[in-house]
Amino acid sequence: MGLAIVPLRVEADRLALARPIRYHGGMLSADGVGAATVTVYQGVDAGGTPIDAFYAATSDNDVHWLDSGILLDAGLYVNVGANVALVVLFVSYPQGE
Repeated sequence: MGLAIVPLRVEADRLALARPIRYHGGMLSADGVGAATVTVYQGVDAGGTPIDAFYAATSDNDVHWLDSGILLDAGLYVNVGANVALVVLFVSYPQGE
């Protein structure tokens, strides 16, 4: 049986998950005002290890997908920049990894 991959909407800088997870990627949509950025870290804050970075021009999208995902044993922190309309990350909750 495969892992269930679930969406995780993020609206501001925050510790999204404080448990081991598998990160599979995400989607960033920029608003109509300007370019947008999002950085994803392994860890509990922006001092963690960056594992993914999104950039979308005004009114555009950036999508990243990792089939196998990346196991994050120290949690998942997200830094949301300006001009972000939507951020959705995709994670699964590994058992026994």
